[in-house]
This record gives sequence, structure tokens and C-alpha cells, in this order.
Amino acid sequence: MADLASEAGRSGGEPVSPGPSTGAIAAGVARGGVANLLGAMVYGLSGFVLLVVLNHGIGVSRAGVVIVAIAIFSILTTVAGIGTSTGLVRTISRLRARRQAEIIPMIVRAALVPVTVAGLAAGAALWYFAPHLATLFADGDQVEGVTSVLRAMAPFVPAATLHNVVVQATRGFDTMSPQVVIEKIGRSITLPIACGAAAYAGGSPELIGALWAGTNLVALVFSWRALHVRVDRAVTAADKVPPSRRDPEVVKEFWAYTGPRAIALMSTIAVSWLDTIIVGAIVSATAAGIYASGTRYLMPGLFAGDALVQVIGPRLSGFLSTGRKREASDIVQVAGGWQVLTMWPIYLVTLTFPTPLLRVFGDEVVGARGALIALSVAMLLSAPTGPTGAVILMSGKSRQAMFNSLAVLAVNVAGNLIFVPRHGITAAGIVWAVSIQVNNVLTTWQSNRSIGIRTFGAPAFTAMAVSTVSFGLVGLTARFLWGDAWGGLIAVSIIGTVLYALGVWRFRQRLHVDSWWNGVRGRSGKRTVAVPSAQGTT
Repeated sequence: MADLASEAGRSGGEPVSPGPSTGAIAAGVARGGVANLLGAMVYGLSGFVLLVVLNHGIGVSRAGVVIVAIAIFSILTTVAGIGTSTGLVRTISRLRARRQAEIIPMIVRAALVPVTVAGLAAGAALWYFAPHLATLFADGDQVEGVTSVLRAMAPFVPAATLHNVVVQATRGFDTMSPQVVIEKIGRSITLPIACGAAAYAGGSPELIGALWAGTNLVALVFSWRALHVRVDRAVTAADKVPPSRRDPEVVKEFWAYTGPRAIALMSTIAVSWLDTIIVGAIVSATAAGIYASGTRYLMPGLFAGDALVQVIGPRLSGFLSTGRKREASDIVQVAGGWQVLTMWPIYLVTLTFPTPLLRVFGDEVVGARGALIALSVAMLLSAPTGPTGAVILMSGKSRQAMFNSLAVLAVNVAGNLIFVPRHGITAAGIVWAVSIQVNNVLTTWQSNRSIGIRTFGAPAFTAMAVSTVSFGLVGLTARFLWGDAWGGLIAVSIIGTVLYALGVWRFRQRLHVDSWWNGVRGRSGKRTVAVPSAQGTT
């Protein structure tokens, strides 16, 4: 694509030079995205290994107790973060773009003080209400076990809440390093090692739960240091010019954005974990463990998509805050193509060969086959539209994102309560798949109509064609010849990968793979211009 001219001037009103080319944008995303994508792969693989070692180390039933407790813990720590993680990313990016970095320390304090209080209150509440939560979300003979695990995890709620917010806030400085190194690699690798060692050594579910939650305390030390260093650097390098608005107005704007975002995050994390909890409550904690293990193959694609979203979020904020919608469309379309490249091969394989993949966790987990198939279809449909949720958030429409999340939550809760009692974990997977599609339709429509960002483009279409020919057609042929078994899975893994690599190479320019590789090597290439940073420079 030819270089795109900027649609609007900077915030100060002066004319803007021509915007960056698609290749330059792709290279810029790649510089942060590759490390984040690798981190996401490690994160997903670690979660996979954790479930395998728990199922084999302490049994599916006791692993289910730990998984239900982790689900409750994750929802609670997200709620205690009161939406400040996304609020800090957006606000820090905007302050840097507007050359008002001297206000950043005040914004960080305004966010972290309430989060600390909320985390302490949430930890105390978890310990006190653990028996009631266990009674609500576990069956009779497992209530005591879930109660004990929740109380073992409760002291670490404040640290987990703060770590989640602090490590996310570093993304506002247009870097992914702290989150990748600390959370996605450091902590995620520690989890299966520590919990697995405890499981195989005969450790109790309480010990495993405490180890899982306690890693947040160590991670907080490093994430706090990373944020502190970046805030100091930004303030030191800031232009010493008077801010255009009074400081209290910036804080007010921060909370006006963050308040609805808190509700949206609660809804989002509830959708991610609520089906597991409802399965535990209605069926059994053992069934919840089977369901969580069976749907684990959904995670690699979600983490890959989230890796791209986290990289382009600050860039989108910078583009949208200066009116550069064409550049914003460009970056979303490139990310959509890369989402298809990373996600479609995974879900085409899980859709075609669910049985041998699920047997990795144990024969009992094959019962989650229907759920995995439904979720695979949902992810195939949602990948091509790109990171539309990030478009809504980075344009400042946190209330719109909140209403979207509440609508999705309503669909998820109603569907689970109606269908899970009759149809079990397969129904839970189908309901989650429908929830994913409801969210995708809402955010895609709003991004295109309300904000004016074109989300689907040539990169996604090309990536769909390459993936369909390589893993789709080859997978169907292998399934016909060998059935839903290891022979077909091995065949499609080898032949599909070769055809996929050839297809990506053949269409590398349309997929912006060259630009991606240039970004990995840290240079924009001969035909591209410098990439705008979060500050909006060209």
C-alpha cells in the first residue's frame, strides 16, 4: 500500500507531515509484538503444562478443586483492580503524546492508592467468605477442599491485584518488556515448576493454591521497580512547559474513563471464568477441572491475539488522540492479518482433531470435545476482524466498552444457567462461543460505524486463504483417511506446516511479513519511514 497522508492535524492544530506507510506501521508493531508474542506462547504453554501436571500429579478431582479456587481468585483480583490497568495505559500514553509527562506520577498515585485499599479489602473478604463461596461453587464433598484452598490463597490477593495493575501500566511507556519478562515468562514458567513439584511430592491442594497465588508477591517486586524507573525517566525527560489543563481535571478524566472500565473488566473476567465456576457449582468440581483442561487449547490463540492488542494499544491511543484514523485503520488491519496467521492454524487443528489433543490431559478430559469444537469455530470467526476491542478502549469510549461487556456477560450467564444443567460441559463451551461472537459483532460494528476505523482488510483475507489451503483442506483430508486420531494429527502437522510456510512466503508482502521481519531486526527497511511513537511524532 502507498504511504497514507494523515487525516487531521496534531492536537495543537499545526499541519502534519504524511503519515507512515503500512510497512512502517507493521515494523513498529513487530518491534514490540515479537517479544510479546513469544511471551504469550510461553504463557500459554506454561498454563497447558500446569494443567497436565496437576491432572496427573494429584488427580482430576483434586485438580478441579484448585482450578475452581483459581477461577474465584482471578475474578476477585480483577475486580479489586477497579479498571485502573487499562486506564493507566491510555492516560500515560496520552500524557506522553501531549508532552505532559510531569503529571504521570500524580496519575499513578491516584490509581494505586485505591487499588491497594481494594486489594486489602478483597483479601479479607475472600478469607471470611471462603466457606460461602465454596458452598456456592462446589458440590457437597468438595466444599471443604475449595474453602481451604481459597483461604490459603487469600493473603496474596493484595499483591496479585497490585501486580496486575502495575505491570500493565508499564505498557503506557510504549514497551512490552516488563510484562513479557516478569509475567509472561518469569512467573508463568515458575508456576508449573513450583506447583508441579508440589503435586508430585504429595503436596496438598492448599499448598499448590498458595504457591500459585504467592508467585504474584515476587512478581510485584520486579513490576514495581519497572514502573518506578519508567515514570522517573519520563518526568526527567519531559518538556518543562505548563500543562494545558489543571492537574485535578486530568485525574477527573482518568476516573471518568476508568470507572466504566472497571465494570467492563469485571464482566470480561467473569465471562472467562464463570462457565468453569458454574460447571463446578451445577455439575461438580471434577467436571470443572475437565472443562478447564479441555478448553485450554483455546488459550494459545487468545494469548497471541492479546499480545498484539497490548502492543498496538498505546499506538492506537496516540493515533486516535491526534485524529489519525487512516493510520489507526492500517494498524488494526495489519494486526487482524497477523491474528489470523497465528490463530487459524491452531483452531483448524483443534476443530479437526480434538480427541487426541484432549487425551494429553487424560482420558476423562475427552468429554470436553464438544466444548472445544464450539470454541474453535468461534475463534476462527472472530480472528479476521482484528483487535476491535482495543479500538473501542483507546478511542476513549470506556462506557461503550462497559455496555458491550455487560451485554456479553448477560448472554453468558443466562446461557450457562439455562443449558449447563441439561447438557453439561458441552453447553458451557457453546455458550462461551456464542459470547465471543456477540462481543465480536458489537465491537466490529462500533469500530467501523461509530469510530470510523476499517477493521477488515487484505492482510486478514490473505491469511485466511493461506491457512484454509494448508491446515483446513489438508486437515479434512487427513481426518477422512485416518479419523480423529494421532495419525491424522501428525500428518496435518507436518504437511500443513510446510504448505503454510510456503504460502506465507509467497504472499509475504501482502501479509507484511517483510515489514514484520524488518521490525524484528530493528530497522524499518528501505522503503518505509520512521514509525510514530506514542508521542505522535513522525
